[in-house]
Amino acid sequence: MRNRARSSAVAADVTALAPEQSTAVACRAARTARWAIVDVVRGVAIVAVVLYHLVWDLGHFGVTEHWARTPSGRMTGHVIAGTFLLLTGVSLALAHRHSVDLRTFGRRLLKLLAAAYAITAVSLVLAPQFMVTFGILQNIALTSVLLLPFLRASRLVAIGAALISAALPAIVSIDSTSRWVTWTGLTPTLSPSLDVQPLLPMFALSLFGLVLTRTLLGNDALRDRVASWQPTGPVSTASQTLGRHTLAIYLAHQPVLFGALSLLVLLELI
Repeated sequence: MRNRARSSAVAADVTALAPEQSTAVACRAARTARWAIVDVVRGVAIVAVVLYHLVWDLGHFGVTEHWARTPSGRMTGHVIAGTFLLLTGVSLALAHRHSVDLRTFGRRLLKLLAAAYAITAVSLVLAPQFMVTFGILQNIALTSVLLLPFLRASRLVAIGAALISAALPAIVSIDSTSRWVTWTGLTPTLSPSLDVQPLLPMFALSLFGLVLTRTLLGNDALRDRVASWQPTGPVSTASQTLGRHTLAIYLAHQPVLFGALSLLVLLELI
């Protein structure tokens, strides 16, 4: 509420100024405001997650072919997960653009871990053989911690780390099928799980997102152009709204989808 009130006050002050002054104030406000474009992309990604899991559930119940288990289906899942990991780097660079706020970072990390291991607990009860030990939320949590040094390190160092992260799975191969090792992404196969998103090579995407955002923040013209963009149509506006609540949507959507389809199957409606 305080942030919205502050934004409204800034907007009111801007309209009272001369055009040149208004532009300058708007640009200064944009440097510290939340970037709408990031929320829009995140909103599109969470819609893709919901649709992907709907297709997975339909395949699980035998309503359709299990496309999610085909090579193209698995690749689609990796692309969606990669989008969120790219945005992890973007969001971290934006949230700590001036200085690293460890208190804010710690609160976000605890929220992620609580959600991640709540999913692990549920999977252990419902499908112990497919227990989630390193899903997308665990990946985002660990990735966030590993990205911290790169918030202030040279961008060349971050780019080098990204190249190493992308290349390592092709260079190093650990002969193991243990879920306590496969999370690294350095094993030939992944352990069976309802959700497994290995650290590598996806960490490279997160580093790329962080470097890209740091580069934008260092260029006044580009930063202000990107930061001041606002959605204009109903689709992009709705995506922005969804993008602000992705964690809640992620936690709630699959129980709702799976529960609804289970009921329809029980009633023999599908």
